[in-house]
Amino acid sequence: MSNPFDPAWSGGTTQPTTTSGTYNFFPSLGEVTLNALSRIRIRGPMVLAEHLHQSFMEANLLQSEWSNRGPNLWTVGQLPIVPTVPGVATYTIPSTIIMLTNVTIGWGNPETEITITPITRQEYTMFPVKTTQGRPTSYFFDRTIAPTITLWPTPDQVYNLHLWGFGQQQDAQMRSNAQMEVPYRWLDACCSGLAYRLSRHYANDLEAQRKSDYDEAYKLAAVQDTEDGHIYIMPMIGGYYD
Repeated sequence: MSNPFDPAWSGGTTQPTTTSGTYNFFPSLGEVTLNALSRIRIRGPMVLAEHLHQSFMEANLLQSEWSNRGPNLWTVGQLPIVPTVPGVATYTIPSTIIMLTNVTIGWGNPETEITITPITRQEYTMFPVKTTQGRPTSYFFDRTIAPTITLWPTPDQVYNLHLWGFGQQQDAQMRSNAQMEVPYRWLDACCSGLAYRLSRHYANDLEAQRKSDYDEAYKLAAVQDTEDGHIYIMPMIGGYYD
């Protein structure tokens, strides 16, 4: 039986097709820029150095926008394990991490690993004794320019702190035929989003249409940028007080 993932496979033998056999289409930021400029009627010799500079700026601002809409699955990953220090509650997080998605504490050999839950700054300030030591059950992620994670209770021994989070995308740049750090399925959103942002500089009459195109392209890409899984709702009914 033919392999359906073979580019030459057409689902049967009655309709043979001729295909490229490659999967290499992935334009550079320069090529994305030319496409975006063309969508706002700036083509060929009309392209100036100013257009390229604004495209560089808007491409990076577009990625910043996506980070705020995130998480983007291709930017989610596991950080290096952090061994806790007994009596130390706060640990530094890389500045490129936008948000922590999963945090667990592990100990023993073989390792036992349990999830600890996030709390807000307000909830952390309400703990009467911050120096209480024990196995951490919760964490406060302080989203400053130099982010940190603070555990509570403060670790009473060495634990393995396992961190998953999503981070910012690598800089978009024009040099060296560089590409934007996005998966294939987001390429149209890149071109549409950049065209919309550039229309605000150079084609105000097209801004509404370019925004509509971008919204549709983003929606299509975002729908695919999800994971299948179950949702579990477990109400806590152990005790209620008037």
